[in-house]
Amino acid sequence: MTEDFIHYLWQFQKFDRTDLQTCAGEKLQILSVGQAHTHAGPDFQNAQLIINSIKWAGTVEIHRRSSDWIRHTHQTDEAYENVILHVVWIHDQAIFRKDGSEIPTLALQNRTDETWLQRYRSLMDGKETLACGAQFASSNELSRRMMLDRTLIERLSVKSQKVQQILESTQNDWEETSWQMLGRSMGASLNADPMEWLTRLVPLKILRKHRNQPFQMEALVFGASGLIPENPTDTYVIQLQKEAHFLMKKYQIEPLPKSVWKFLRLRPASFPTVRMAQLVQLAIEPLPLFSFILSCNETLSIEKQWQVRPSAYWQSHYTFEKPTKQGITQLGKDTIQRMVINAVVPLLTAFSHYKDDPTFLDRAIELLEKLPSETNTWIDTWKKYGLKCQNAADSQAALEWVQSYCNQRKCLNCSVGIGVLKG
Repeated sequence: MTEDFIHYLWQFQKFDRTDLQTCAGEKLQILSVGQAHTHAGPDFQNAQLIINSIKWAGTVEIHRRSSDWIRHTHQTDEAYENVILHVVWIHDQAIFRKDGSEIPTLALQNRTDETWLQRYRSLMDGKETLACGAQFASSNELSRRMMLDRTLIERLSVKSQKVQQILESTQNDWEETSWQMLGRSMGASLNADPMEWLTRLVPLKILRKHRNQPFQMEALVFGASGLIPENPTDTYVIQLQKEAHFLMKKYQIEPLPKSVWKFLRLRPASFPTVRMAQLVQLAIEPLPLFSFILSCNETLSIEKQWQVRPSAYWQSHYTFEKPTKQGITQLGKDTIQRMVINAVVPLLTAFSHYKDDPTFLDRAIELLEKLPSETNTWIDTWKKYGLKCQNAADSQAALEWVQSYCNQRKCLNCSVGIGVLKG
């Protein structure tokens, strides 16, 4: 039994309320269950009860056992002195306030329909990837849409927190924050962190001092990455190493260890060396990054602006001193779309919160709605269960849904899960 289930039973009054009494035999009438409270303190605020003909107003706390009150040390917390009812599954201990008065307790174990328990246990004990997998295909379409809308906003909020962290570290410099977010997004899942560290080591304002000398820009980025070979034999790399040594000494940059970079299980076009060469080309663009992001309403405009071609050397190399016949062209459309999802959209969301202006959040959502759905294992799993993602807004929402609700079996916080429980 979980507190979530007891929380649900109380909030929606899914228990037998005939001849309702507290565990001490006091007559109990529920006027209002109160409002669910997700922050620190009791679980429900502003509840109203009548206990033995006396009207009470205050808070309600939920536990599996009465003794959990002591285990959670609520007896020492002033915030719990206003609790007027302790709702538990099993009553195993009387609980008292600091003034010695006993807190009324309502036990639900013998007042809950066995059918509800069976449905709940079926959800919690299910072996499916989704707890409600067997019932999901027949679930209410409105409930699904409600969860997608809700989890999209939650995912955008979580992603914007990363932007906020970077913004604080840059002293509210939105341009440098954009630079770090773009670098992180180009690193994808395997190289996101080292690409972010690299953009932090080589700030955009330093890199753009050398805008008229692209080779120096590459020397700074590759030098800071720590990936330039120690004993190069190829002319470009020899010159790059020499230039990098001078510039890194000038700007007091210590390179990253080579070990942070991942090449295995990546297509050559996604190697971090290729991404660095493309990132340099984005820095060469004269238009300020963040101003461009704020001004764009269409993904096509972003794709056109960011389909940059790497320098000549990196058009024929995936790594140092190993030429390829295939040839590397501009930054690909799929990569740019991932940059929109993982950098542009979080930046717009964070700026919306920063300015308290929903216009930018609306624009972020519109960009996602104009992008195709992502393709990955989780989206394929959703499709198997009957949920088809129409666009990137849906796929981002579906990822948040499975990660924050399904994987954690938070079915009672999910509109579809509640629908399954109701039968």
